[in-house]
Amino acid sequence: MSEFSVHHHVSELVAFFGISPALAEQCTETLKASVNRSDDTQASSSSAVKTLSELSKNPQVLVSKYEELKSRNIRDVDPLVVLLSGVQSDPEIKKVIEDITKQKYEEEGFSYVPVIDIVDDITPASETVLTEAELGRLRERLLRESQVVHAPSEACIALDSNDKKSIPLGPQTPDWLLNRPYLSIDFIKRDHQEFVGPLGEVPCSSQEHKLIEDILHLMMGIEGIYITVEHPLNSYDPPKFTVDPTVDLSLGQFVSRILPLCGCYSQLARFIEDKSQYHHGLINHALCAAINVLLKDYMLLITQLEEKHRQWDLTLHKLFFYIEKTMGVMDMLACITKVISKSGAHGGAVLSLLHDRTLSLTGCGHLQNVMIYLTQAAAEPYMSMLSKWLYRGIINDYYQEFMVVDRETGNVEVEDITDEYWEKRYAIIPQKVPTFLKTHDNIILRTGKYLNVIRQSGQNVESPEQQNLTYSAMDASYSDVIERTYNFASKRLLELLMKENDLMGRLRSVKHYFLLDQGDFVVQLMSLCEDELRKNIDDVLPNRLQSLLELALRTSAAKYDMYKDDIVCKLLPITLMNHMQRILSIETDEQDFYMQEDRLQLSGLQGFTLGYRVTWPVSLVLDRKSITCYQMIFRHLFFCKHVEKLLCRVWVSDKVTKSFPLSASHTYSSAFALRQCMLNFIQNIEYYMMFEVIERNWQTFLSKMQKVENVDEVLDFHSDFISSVLKDCMLTSPELLRIISKLTSICVSFANFIEVRID
Repeated sequence: MSEFSVHHHVSELVAFFGISPALAEQCTETLKASVNRSDDTQASSSSAVKTLSELSKNPQVLVSKYEELKSRNIRDVDPLVVLLSGVQSDPEIKKVIEDITKQKYEEEGFSYVPVIDIVDDITPASETVLTEAELGRLRERLLRESQVVHAPSEACIALDSNDKKSIPLGPQTPDWLLNRPYLSIDFIKRDHQEFVGPLGEVPCSSQEHKLIEDILHLMMGIEGIYITVEHPLNSYDPPKFTVDPTVDLSLGQFVSRILPLCGCYSQLARFIEDKSQYHHGLINHALCAAINVLLKDYMLLITQLEEKHRQWDLTLHKLFFYIEKTMGVMDMLACITKVISKSGAHGGAVLSLLHDRTLSLTGCGHLQNVMIYLTQAAAEPYMSMLSKWLYRGIINDYYQEFMVVDRETGNVEVEDITDEYWEKRYAIIPQKVPTFLKTHDNIILRTGKYLNVIRQSGQNVESPEQQNLTYSAMDASYSDVIERTYNFASKRLLELLMKENDLMGRLRSVKHYFLLDQGDFVVQLMSLCEDELRKNIDDVLPNRLQSLLELALRTSAAKYDMYKDDIVCKLLPITLMNHMQRILSIETDEQDFYMQEDRLQLSGLQGFTLGYRVTWPVSLVLDRKSITCYQMIFRHLFFCKHVEKLLCRVWVSDKVTKSFPLSASHTYSSAFALRQCMLNFIQNIEYYMMFEVIERNWQTFLSKMQKVENVDEVLDFHSDFISSVLKDCMLTSPELLRIISKLTSICVSFANFIEVRID
C-alpha cells in the first residue's frame, strides 16, 4: 500500500469515527508501520482463520463459511480475514470500536446492549408438550385476541416481485420428473419397513452373507434390510447408515469401513439428478454426463461382485479388497460435487474448482487422470463458446456461463451506441473466468470485440486458422491459439479502419475544420456568415447558415477535401463558457458555473459550432465525446478569430484619423496603443494554441500512429491527443477559462466602442 493510500484511508477513518485531526499524523505513522510489518511477515489467511476460530463460539460455522466464500472465488476474502483477526487480537481497537458504536447508537436514540447480555436476561421457559390440535387452537385464539391482520411487509412484497420478474434459464423442468420418486437412482424414503428380526441370532457366516447382500444393494442406492438409511438435511451431505446392533462386533466394524462408499454414491446420484436440470447450465450438464460414465464402470463392478456373491465366493475382506481403489475415486468425486453444490457454482466457476482440484492432485496418478477427464468433459461446452467468440466474435451463451457478457438491450442501431459501445457493451465477469484462462481474459475480450466490429461492418470475420480448443492441465496449447486469433483480429480491424475507411484522412479532415487548420476556409466562413451570426440565435436560419458553409467550402482550398460534405452547422443554445463549466462540474464536482444566459441575449456567434457526420466503424474513434471536445476547441478558436477580426477592423478604421488635425489625432493615441496591445495579445494566444499546442500534439500523435498495433492503442492515442489539446488550450482550468473569457469580452467591448466613436 502506497503512502498516499495510507493518508487517504486515515483521513476517512478520522472523519468517520470523529477523532481529533491532531491525531491523524500519529495514526498515519502507526498504520504505515503496521502495513510494513504485515508486508514483512506475510500473514497468511490460514493462520488468520485459525485465530478467528479460536475466538469464535462456533468455529466450524466460521471455517465452513470461509471455505464457501473461497470456493465462490469471492475477491479480497483473505485480506478481510487477516484484518478481522488483527482487530480481534487487539483489545484496544475492539474497545475503540465498541465505544464509537455505542456513542452513535445513543445519538440516534437507540440503546446499545450486547446480544450476549440480552440472551442472559432471558429466563428459560419450562418444557411444555402440546399436541398438534392444542397448538392449532392456541394459535387461533392468539390471532383472535390480537386482531392482527397478517399482511406481507414491503420487503417481502419486493422479494416476491423480484422473484416473479427473474426469468428462469432454459426450459422448465417437467412436473412428472419431480413427482415420480421411483425414477431416482438414489435411496427412496420408505414409509414403513418390514421387521425381519435381529441378525445376531443367526451364525456369523450367515450374518456376513446377509451383510454383503445389503452392502451391494446400498452401493446401488437401494436400502438394505439390516442396514438402514437416514437421509441428510442438506442435499450435498452423505446419508447416515445404521447397522443392526446385534451383528457380530468385528463384522460391524468392517462394514462401517465400506459404508462411506455407499454415501459417496448417494451424493453423486443426488448431484446428477439436481444439476441435470436445465437452469444449471451446459457445464454442469457436461460434468454430470462425465460422472455418469464413471458410474457405469462402478455399476459394472457391482455386477461382477454380485456374481461372485451368488457363487458364495465373496467375503467382506475380498469385497473391501475389490472396492479399495474405487473408494478413493468415489470419495474424490463426492468431495468436488459437494463443493460445487454448496457454493452454487455456475459456469466458469465450476471449471475453476475442477482445475484447482486437478492441480492439487499432482503426483496422485490415477486420481489426477480422473480429474483431468472430468475437467475436459465439463470444459467442452465452455471451450465451444470460447471458440465462437475468438473465431467469429459471437456469444452463444444461453445459461449465462461465459466470461464475456453482451450488455446490449433491444434492437438498437450501431450508430446510436457508438459512444459507449467500446467500453460498456462487452465486459468481463470475473466470477465466470476459469483460473486457467485468468491471464488471457483481457486478450480474449479484445479479440471478440475486434471481430464483432468487423462483422457489424459487413466484412468477412472468419479466422483462417481454426483449431479446436481443449482443456489441458499442464499444456497451455490454447495460449498460442488465443494469441494467434488476437493478432489476426487486431490486424484485420486496424486494416479496416486505417486503409478501407481511411481513419487518418478523416482525422486530418477534422483537424482542417475544427482546429482551423484550413486558413482560407476560416476567412471565407467568417466573411460569409458574419451578418447572419450577429442575429439572435432564434432568428438565425439554419438552412441559410448551412448554405453559406457549403459556399465557403467550395470557394476555398477545402473543395479538394473528399470529406468536406460531412461538415454541418450547429447552433447550441449555450455559450462556450457555460458548456465547459457544466462539463467541468461533472468531472471535478465543481458546482460554481455561470448561470444560463437568456436566449434573447444569446447571439448566433455565441452558439455557433460545427458538426461532423461519421459512419461506422470510424465512429468508434470519432464518437460523440470526441466530437464534443473538438467542438469546444473550435468555438474557442473561432471566437478568438472573431475578436482578432474586430480589432483588425478597428485598425483599419483608425486610418481615418490621418485626415484629422494633429491636435485631434493625439487624443486617440492611448486608444491606438491599447488596441495594439489587445491585438498582440489575441494573436499571441492564437499562435500559442495553433502552433505550440495543436501542431505539436498533432505531430506527437502522428508519430505514435505510425507504430500502432491494435485499435485500443488508436483509441488511447487519440484520447491523449484531445486531452492534451484541451488542457494546454486552458479549457480544462476553470480559473484560466474565466480569465480568457473576461479578456476577450473586454476586447470585443473596446472594439465596438472605438468603431462607434470613430464613425
